[in-house]
Amino acid sequence: MRVIAVVVASLCLSACGGGGDTDNSKNAVAARACETFAKNGLGEKTFQLDLAVLGASMKPDGDMQALTGPVLIEPGLSGETKMTLDCKVRFNADGSQADVISLNYIY
Repeated sequence: MRVIAVVVASLCLSACGGGGDTDNSKNAVAARACETFAKNGLGEKTFQLDLAVLGASMKPDGDMQALTGPVLIEPGLSGETKMTLDCKVRFNADGSQADVISLNYIY
């Protein structure tokens, strides 16, 4: 009986966990593009970035979209730094991809 309870609990938890990032909204596409660009620029440094917050911040900026959100660089280490990520993207014609035009870290 205990084994069945463990199996049922495991199945419930895996169902709640989601199978990965399947949000293809323009906000999510833009936020992921900014995250990838930041990851490439930071090299080996670890960072924490809330993609939901970043995506929700998206607003028009000329022919681009501007996103801002908090970022924590090297969390838990002596060099931990809290900043704001400022990212500007431009979408392709059908809105399925975003190219990062600029990315800045604001103290």
